[in-house]
Amino acid sequence: MSPILDALVGAALAGIAVAGLAGTAALSSQSLRLVRDSGSALALANERLETLRAGPRVDGSDRWTGPDGTVFTRSWTHGAGRGRPATLSTQVTWRSRTLSLGTEALP
Repeated sequence: MSPILDALVGAALAGIAVAGLAGTAALSSQSLRLVRDSGSALALANERLETLRAGPRVDGSDRWTGPDGTVFTRSWTHGAGRGRPATLSTQVTWRSRTLSLGTEALP
């Protein structure tokens, strides 16, 4: 084989390897963003449930913007029955994702 042909084959293989690594890096970046945003949404939902548990229990909604500009919309509701535990729920929505949490608390 000639040195030029060896160099071309080597360059082609290196290009294929770099393209594969770039795809993996992009997928890893998306996965890390999803994990970070899911953690933020879980913290926001849990914080609101704890606030509802402590009282006062009023339905509502608010928005929170993350450091990277991701907007989280949070809403919460409660339901109370006489002599029954209060039902507390919260929902956090961001991008095309939604996280919902619910619990019961003593009236």
